Amino acid sequence: MQRKKILCVFPGDCLKTFYAKGEVKARYYNPQNFFDEVHFITFCDHDVKPEKLKGIAGSARVFVHAVGRLKPWSIWTERGKIVSLVKEINPDAIRAYSTSAQGFMAAFAARKLAIPFVVSLHTNPEMDGRKLSLRLGWWKNWFSFQYNNLFTEKFVLNAAAKVVCVYDFAAQFALENGVPREKIEIIYNKVYTKNYRGVKPALKLSKPVVLFVGRLIPGKSPESLIRALPSLDVFLVMVGDGPLKESVMRLAEELGVKEKIMHYPSIPNKKLPAYFKSAKVFALPIDYGGVAIPVIEAMAAGVPVVVSKPLLGSKAELSQQAGLVVENNPQAFASAIEKIVGNKKLFETLKKKGLAVFKRIEGSKMEGKEARLYASLLRRP
Repeated sequence: MQRKKILCVFPGDCLKTFYAKGEVKARYYNPQNFFDEVHFITFCDHDVKPEKLKGIAGSARVFVHAVGRLKPWSIWTERGKIVSLVKEINPDAIRAYSTSAQGFMAAFAARKLAIPFVVSLHTNPEMDGRKLSLRLGWWKNWFSFQYNNLFTEKFVLNAAAKVVCVYDFAAQFALENGVPREKIEIIYNKVYTKNYRGVKPALKLSKPVVLFVGRLIPGKSPESLIRALPSLDVFLVMVGDGPLKESVMRLAEELGVKEKIMHYPSIPNKKLPAYFKSAKVFALPIDYGGVAIPVIEAMAAGVPVVVSKPLLGSKAELSQQAGLVVENNPQAFASAIEKIVGNKKLFETLKKKGLAVFKRIEGSKMEGKEARLYASLLRRP
């Protein structure tokens, strides 16, 4: 009888955080149902029950081990406990989704137990972590990334058999930190054609819809879009929650455009395609580099994208090839949105370009690439 394959996952946050945002994506942690069991080790006091995570690991049996909150000194005081837990689980592979303390714990256990280890880079910690935080005065964020720079990042990258980067901008960081190119795999966040096929729009409004999807946080604030609204004959549909919610809605009221805005704090991932299908334009003011998942989702839905230029060290990846890339100010966004809404030929051109880019990175292709990565590691002696 063939031994069951087991994966041990160290997510970048508690699973309850993703669950609250509706980010429970099918097979996200188990590409092509490669594994029979998936064990999550999360650093919180209590986490989501496994039965609420149906599908997140495909057909695999799910286990959640909430081991308590991390402290700055936990990577020294708690790592032995994590090694013991991983040894008891006895996985065939370990996967981490950050190079911070969670990633360190995963890497330390992998080295101690000689288990193949894969880490994901979902950002460029130097450019979008330390340098951007320093430039914009995000001191708490800066200190966090500085801690990682001193104590966790290099160890995690050196311990990894493979470094999965969700875009080129993240791969740039890995290369600059001595990771050999052959250890790096670029696997874009998985968005599937089938989820958009035959989907009807969720909204039928009297004016064109400009869609914004993202956390309402510094660096992803929709302020430029709201300030652009007085000159546009559109509705702005915002999906997302966060600490800037009150200030954003207060701004809309001050500008007299609140009636042009529909705000949804959270929409389950499986229902999002119907909102993308409702849009004429997807617009994203963002300071970070790389490519945000909603940009890929917009391309999958055939919706032209307008994205702002990153502040540091990167082009607007993918959007540069298929959409309009503008400065992060109201005038630039208003002009770009007006061009697309008022020009059917431009709309169709950008739609076709977006669909062509998406075809290259469609979720099934990325999922297959990830499953093959695991297979190659498990074949090793």
